[in-house]
Amino acid sequence: MATHDAKKIVGDLRQKASEIQKLKKKIPAFVAGAAEKMKDANFSAQGFVHGGSARPKWKKRRKETRRTAGKRILSGTGYLQGNVKAKASPTQVRTGVDLSKVPYAQIHNEGGRVIQHVRAHHRTHPKTGRRYQVKAHSRKINMPQRKYLGYSPDIEKIVKKELDYNLKKILK
Repeated sequence: MATHDAKKIVGDLRQKASEIQKLKKKIPAFVAGAAEKMKDANFSAQGFVHGGSARPKWKKRRKETRRTAGKRILSGTGYLQGNVKAKASPTQVRTGVDLSKVPYAQIHNEGGRVIQHVRAHHRTHPKTGRRYQVKAHSRKINMPQRKYLGYSPDIEKIVKKELDYNLKKILK
């Protein structure tokens, strides 16, 4: 009777060990998922979330227009947020943006000086109502840093919580 119980216990331990090995292989996917959650949290909080809160908040727009009034910063079309991707391989997790699709992503994340090229266009004078031609020109802009991508210890907290939950399920 005792040998039968010992065989059952050894079998259960082997099964749990194999489930833990499978869980170990899923860790990069958990980290990638946590990075995606943090990216979304950063855009929602309008600042880089660190320790559960966004400090410092992103710098406000210098000038609000009818299109931007009351809207979140960096969330005009949602294209930037939608193109931030986290990819997991067995040994590492990479988070980033395809700069060929979203060339302005890096300058928003890091801040700095950028040259903006303005095309020729027509404008209507607000007081007289007359249309006039604006020539093509370029201007230098100091873009404030609005960090949305980077390391945060909150990612580790999210992954640890998921791992604890899955380990408890296995060891039940």
